[in-house]
Amino acid sequence: MKRVVVSAVLVACLTQPAVKAIAQTVSDQCFAIGDIAGQVASWRAHKKTKEQALAQAAKYYKGESDRQAVAIIIDKIYSPDAPHMTPDQASMAFTSDCANQHKSQAPSN
Repeated sequence: MKRVVVSAVLVACLTQPAVKAIAQTVSDQCFAIGDIAGQVASWRAHKKTKEQALAQAAKYYKGESDRQAVAIIIDKIYSPDAPHMTPDQASMAFTSDCANQHKSQAPSN
């Protein structure tokens, strides 16, 4: 029994860095876009400024395409005419928009 628990803990510890690396890759993954939008909406709800949100994102997203995607999300959520959304609402809205955009760009058969 102890071996099973130790093995499970070891596997969890070893896979954690890999999970972080995957979570920080945005590219064209709609679920990642939704997760980031939820996080940004949470920052806004907790009174972080747009500049603070951009600085926070710069710490975690190193790839140029990722930074551009995150900056666009931050711009949209912090836009003066944007409605205040809960993290769940932002996540669903951005995921849906991304999926619809991919659907419209898909080649027709």
